[in-house]
Amino acid sequence: MPWPEHPEYPKIDRNLFDMILGYETVYRPGWALTTELVLKIKAAVGGTLSPDAAKALASFLCLADVDQTPGSTAAPTPAARPAPTAATDHQPRGPVPDLRDLGNLFRSVAVLQANPTSHGEMPVRKLLAVFTVTVVALSSPIPVSAQPATSRTDTALLITGDRITVRTGADGRRTMIVEPAAQSGPGRVLVHVGIGRKSYEIPAVALPYLGKGLDWSLFDVESILEAQQSDRLVVRTGNGGTRTFTADSARDFGAELTRRYVDDHKRGSFGNLESSMSMVTDIPDRPARPAHVMRTLTVAANGVEGEPNTGGTAVVYNVDDGNLFDINEFSNVLVDGTAKFSVPEGQYIVLGLFFDPDANGDQTALRYVVEPEVTVDGDKTVRVDAVRAASKVTWETPRPALLEDGGFLLRREPVTGPALTVDVTSGPGVPVWVSPTVKPVTTGNLQTYPYSRLSSPPGPGTPYEYQLQQAATGVIPEQRYRVEPHHLATVDANYYSELASVGARQRAGAYPFEDTNVRSSHQIVLPRRQTEYVSADPQIVWYGGLAKYTSPLFPSWFGGQYEAAHAYHAGQALREDWNRFPLHPAGEMNLLPAVQALWPVVPPATRNGDVLRLQLTPFSDNQAGHTGFGYAGESRDKITGAYRISRNGVTVASGTPSPGIVDFRTETTLDPAPGEMKLTLDASREGAMYLRSTASRTEWIWRSQHVEGAALPQPFACTLTGGDAEPDRRCAVEPLMTLQYLVGNLGLNGVVPTGPQTLDLNVGHVQLAPASPITAATVEFSLDNGTTWQHAAVAAQGNGSYRATFNATPPSFRGADVSLRVTAMDADGGQISETVTRAYKVFG
Repeated sequence: MPWPEHPEYPKIDRNLFDMILGYETVYRPGWALTTELVLKIKAAVGGTLSPDAAKALASFLCLADVDQTPGSTAAPTPAARPAPTAATDHQPRGPVPDLRDLGNLFRSVAVLQANPTSHGEMPVRKLLAVFTVTVVALSSPIPVSAQPATSRTDTALLITGDRITVRTGADGRRTMIVEPAAQSGPGRVLVHVGIGRKSYEIPAVALPYLGKGLDWSLFDVESILEAQQSDRLVVRTGNGGTRTFTADSARDFGAELTRRYVDDHKRGSFGNLESSMSMVTDIPDRPARPAHVMRTLTVAANGVEGEPNTGGTAVVYNVDDGNLFDINEFSNVLVDGTAKFSVPEGQYIVLGLFFDPDANGDQTALRYVVEPEVTVDGDKTVRVDAVRAASKVTWETPRPALLEDGGFLLRREPVTGPALTVDVTSGPGVPVWVSPTVKPVTTGNLQTYPYSRLSSPPGPGTPYEYQLQQAATGVIPEQRYRVEPHHLATVDANYYSELASVGARQRAGAYPFEDTNVRSSHQIVLPRRQTEYVSADPQIVWYGGLAKYTSPLFPSWFGGQYEAAHAYHAGQALREDWNRFPLHPAGEMNLLPAVQALWPVVPPATRNGDVLRLQLTPFSDNQAGHTGFGYAGESRDKITGAYRISRNGVTVASGTPSPGIVDFRTETTLDPAPGEMKLTLDASREGAMYLRSTASRTEWIWRSQHVEGAALPQPFACTLTGGDAEPDRRCAVEPLMTLQYLVGNLGLNGVVPTGPQTLDLNVGHVQLAPASPITAATVEFSLDNGTTWQHAAVAAQGNGSYRATFNATPPSFRGADVSLRVTAMDADGGQISETVTRAYKVFG
């Protein structure tokens, strides 16, 4: 279809419009596109459309439906546009889209156009799906005070627009997902600095301005979470006023700071920013320092071309006692090849960080130069010339692979006091160079490791990725690693989505020595199938998650799954399914030996004395250890829920889960006498992005009585106390039953061919619950969203496994949604009954 003629259209990015819409027009039945909607495009693309121009464009644009061929695992293709009818053109049956976020679609398409193979098979011109809908996010899904304490998941907004999603366990250990605001260039490089469990996340472009307008407190994750007001961050300015950052204004400031960094780097001088900022918190006076003999430690460095470096970062840290420095004292920017520190005598690590931008400001390399053990017994100069970072992190993989992203972590542990961690994440395709060492440290300890994600080159066949890391202790080895197949686990990874979208995936590996683990997420086109080769060092604990789609607003992950911490074994071959339908409630699971667990695990139902505690997450998939995003979502979505707890037929508690909270959590006090308990949990999720498994009702029945003297083994906990206190383990697990579904021939889009259907069920109990034989299971299905039900034939397969078979042949050529109702029982009178509305779809 040609670009419509109008004098104002050149103000918009015509190439992007051509790329998205110029080849074929697609149509979603029931979505009426109006002139008013098109007017909103101007805010997204920077153009200014008059009403006449918008009206002309409205007649040109259409929106997409993205159903795949039933049972297919190929990329989705747009449906053909039907002939206009009164029903489709004038009576919308679905939500009206909001095009304020069309600019995000353009940015996503641009990413895919630049990297078509690494992000999936989908033709770029057909990616008109998710991002035609504005995302107005809820506040971060954090627990409310009325609920029992548990692991917290919070999202911190940096003043540069980067977002840090933090999960804090009861033992204080943190894992973090980093979402950089910039997709490339120097603004994409983030530096994690950890002092023990104190975490700072600093964009590389901010490092030269620390103490020159930017305060370290601006990048203190804990301080940000305390000061943040929903999706706004208020900071203190040097004139005594305040400045408020939203997600949009923070991204703008980050882009402005990046431009300033590039200009100052070219100029060879980093001056003060026009106005200073710090967090709006009371900053305590620095404690008086004990008397020390102070020495001048000069860090000198030339750049890779031999010129005195300006703009690199020098870091020094006392490895006798990590308490001697505070955060403002151990780093400085290199100017004309030097940075000076006044330090007590002792043993130090000296580190030089160099970010090599080209003339356009794009990163070409990240360089790490390390002197791991330096004795300071008088004034001293230590050289960390960039050219010494001569060992490039390189992975020789069994199959050809291209670098996507990665980084390098260094942890220097002093004799006493907190350890220093410096973890730098490089941008897409940016190599990391490191200076190797030969002599092991003798004071404290040294741990390092590179981490990289690599992808298959362009070509036919199933795409694949490598997720690799390898730790060293005492020395920094040469950074060339030969990866053998027997070093890896091979994962057949399947990412389900009923709509084409650009989501986010994080897979992070943590070693036992880490205090905090921080990793960036990356974009992933859904639905998708790929092979993933993962380092299978038994010391590595892997964790992460998937977002079905993302938003540039705050917070930004929606419709996905979190995964429990787990390990891979060398030579292991396994399948991992993400968001595989049907979605339904599930609880946390432990997949690790106690000594490896990153955080305590709270079972779905426990009792101590007469206190019953419950914790379950709706919209979880069927992969062991996965839990969904529950009741969290966007404000434009309608996400509701309800619960009722009864004993011997009498209601003892009921209510609605807190809006925006990921999981359902409550506790109630029961009569001590034995009785029959029943929990009913409802969850409903309606929105433009949710067409499958839109609602569930689950009823559990079990026997319960007073519990005395019981205790859970590590790493399980009845409830979490926060901080460094030991979690409460004084309870017993209640015998709630569980269901896992496997729909035969299910396509990645949640569609099965019309006709004979198979459903495999695995019935059991939550972890640690008393085992009771499963005695029976029944399955019903509905093709009219639960108005009428039909029985399926069910055959026992042994050990709690059942296979249901039925025929789903809807009268409409458009197919139909299949709703499921399953009931299962155990020998002790336990029961689970679960209804999933629109569990999956049949078509064809």
